[in-house]
Amino acid sequence: MDNKVLSATASRQGSERALLADYKADTADSAPFGHSELPPATTQFEARFSKRAIAGVVSAAALLFIVAASFWMPTPECIHGMGGFQQPDKVDIPSDGRIDPTRVFLNIPSTDQLRENLLYYSSGTHVAGINSTQAAYTRDYFEQQGIESKIVEYFPWLNYPVDQRVTLFNETTQGIVFEAGLKEDVVPGDPLSEDPNNLPAFHGYSADGNVTGQLVYANYGRLEDFKALKAAGISVVDKIVLVRYGYIFRGVKVHIAELNGAKGVLIYSDPADDGYSKGKVYPAGPWRPESSIQRGSVMRLQVYPGDPLTPGYAATKDAPRIDPKDAKNLNHIPSLPLSYRDAEPLLCALQGHGRNASEVGSAWIGGLTSKGVEYWTGPSKLSVNLLNKIEYKTRAIQNVIGRIKGSENSEHTVIVGNHRDAWCSGASDPSSGSAALLELARALGELMKLGWRPRRTIILASWDAEEYGLVGSTEWVEDNIDWVRTNAVAYINVDSAVGGGDFKAEASPAFEQLLYDVTKQVPYPHSNGSVYDAWLQQPLASAELANQAADDYTDMADVADALKSPTPLIRPLGSGSDYTAFMAHAGVSSLSMGFSGRSGAYHSNYDSPKRLTTFIDPDMQLHQAMVRVWGLVAIKLADDPVICLSPVNYAKTLRRYIRQLEGHVGAQLNNTLSDKQAQNGAIAAASKIHHLRAAQRQLLSSARAIEREKAHLRTVYGEDCQMGSRRRHTSCIKLRSSINDRAFSLERHFTEPEGIPNREWFKHVLVAPGRWEGYGAQVFPALAEAAEDGDWKRFQLYSKRTVETIYEAAWFLREV
Repeated sequence: MDNKVLSATASRQGSERALLADYKADTADSAPFGHSELPPATTQFEARFSKRAIAGVVSAAALLFIVAASFWMPTPECIHGMGGFQQPDKVDIPSDGRIDPTRVFLNIPSTDQLRENLLYYSSGTHVAGINSTQAAYTRDYFEQQGIESKIVEYFPWLNYPVDQRVTLFNETTQGIVFEAGLKEDVVPGDPLSEDPNNLPAFHGYSADGNVTGQLVYANYGRLEDFKALKAAGISVVDKIVLVRYGYIFRGVKVHIAELNGAKGVLIYSDPADDGYSKGKVYPAGPWRPESSIQRGSVMRLQVYPGDPLTPGYAATKDAPRIDPKDAKNLNHIPSLPLSYRDAEPLLCALQGHGRNASEVGSAWIGGLTSKGVEYWTGPSKLSVNLLNKIEYKTRAIQNVIGRIKGSENSEHTVIVGNHRDAWCSGASDPSSGSAALLELARALGELMKLGWRPRRTIILASWDAEEYGLVGSTEWVEDNIDWVRTNAVAYINVDSAVGGGDFKAEASPAFEQLLYDVTKQVPYPHSNGSVYDAWLQQPLASAELANQAADDYTDMADVADALKSPTPLIRPLGSGSDYTAFMAHAGVSSLSMGFSGRSGAYHSNYDSPKRLTTFIDPDMQLHQAMVRVWGLVAIKLADDPVICLSPVNYAKTLRRYIRQLEGHVGAQLNNTLSDKQAQNGAIAAASKIHHLRAAQRQLLSSARAIEREKAHLRTVYGEDCQMGSRRRHTSCIKLRSSINDRAFSLERHFTEPEGIPNREWFKHVLVAPGRWEGYGAQVFPALAEAAEDGDWKRFQLYSKRTVETIYEAAWFLREV
């Protein structure tokens, strides 16, 4: 990107002020808009963010051009799919003036507008609780597109850095051997690397503390890594533990270290994972340079997300708060992030002490070996002092909620969301997604100017405080839980829209065919194919593909056909972004997606628009593709007569989940071979899995019955229910409503009010974040955790409950 453009943008945004006047004093008129809208306070951090003139208003002539360049035809039937990929064509406007919004929509997203949006959102550090100007700007932008919008505030407990220090010293002489810089270098030509508001090395929701101890290296800080240390005779009790980022959520790393008796945790980015071992580092390339620091939250996200002091209910201004010491999602030992430049002297201090890391595990050696570093476990002879002085405050955060009211079933709502807050400038995470959300809003506004309205309501949500622990979205869902469970059709999440060129998706199985159909319609940049084509070409292990095919088909001929024509992998939803409260707590079918692949600036000062537009998406076409995919999914869910969520896909995927559970139980069964009584219990529990398979078959049978109802609707009436006979019209509407209600309500039937044992906030019985992973999903979490604990009585209890839940879902699908 041209440095003059960046400088001009920073100058403009530093001098202008946001238009914060004329706040409406009206109260909310519906549940999802919340309880109040309060004018945000100005802080020193907000000086960088001001309202720029909203550009790109399409003139009447431009609108006619967009329309003429689009397909005009009746709304396609979801049942038949959307066909193969083709570039958007130009066709004549039909005399009846009826448009297909999906075809028109494809031509609207603008790369120029996306670039402007990106520059605005990523113009400086915008941490939750200290930047309200962007919320006001987002609300105003939505409103200028004709979208009713307002700000909804919550008041969570957040922490901010005061002072940090990491020192390696000789405890006998008190001589300092090394003191970590805890600061990222300025990159010439990238002004955001020297933003005075950039945060120091810091973890959200970290514990305040000043601790000293010997150093121990624990690889990635996973449960199995600490078990390996114990097996090697290395104790971490009263030690400072050094671990590297990767594989599991950082808050889980701190939790496991605390459970093993550690005093504090240092988490560093190893070059083997996202640094020079991957390629050229910034500014010569996209990968993490030696001084780069990954900030982030260390909340126990796997216990519950959101405000720690209001578990299960919204953090409104006057809500009761629990004592912080009773907050189960907070760790109690201090932690700090490190660059690999600061980690290198610490690793060198371990050399020759304890065990060589290669003796503990084959994957314990990182990338600093190229600099002569040997990886040893320690404990070190020298001591490490870790100071993490932080300040906790109750601060206002602002969600922006925009609403396009549906024309027919306005109570049924499709929700799309992205978070707005960032640890730094956050060009990729989350500002690429924020830029896409604004452009999605503009494109929907253009459709409305043409007279289009969705059948169902669409909500556009710009969440705050996601980085701390999914706070804004969680509080909103908890605040509106009854409304969400009753009316939400689906939630579609885009966090980091563009961080590389590989399309990735995690979703409820109900989304599978819809996402495949949509990605076939969107061109992949600089290719002759679609996003689907590029997605399909991504590496997928043949064994994993074979397992997927074998799980989805029972006839061997079908398996062979599936292997010949594979589909891209959609993983189950764990946690780590704003879909969590919708899927895991409220039981709303959810999708999270984006382009990824080059994470070398994640949560650092170098996640800047300069880096993003130099090495990742120079012409903004990946951003444009993301808006197209996001918008098409939302439009089809909100506007197709029959909702495009597939119970059949869900039932087929459940077969795969059961197979994964069998593998998990089998692994735990092997651990009981030395204990005859435990082995007998494990065998008895494993035998109960056949009941799950029977329930899955019943679910599939019921799901196929719905497909027959859809076929009957299409053949006898037509999906639009356009017919002269009032009686036939009423019958058609009734059948269609029944099909739709069952399709989007199915997910709710996989939740239980009691939740998962010891993690009761998570209500979904089929999938949840792994308790020792945080990000990654665990299928049948209550059963898997009972197996891990060797509690086979609990396994059989929850197996019975899960089987009953699946049968009840199957019976629900049969209700007409």
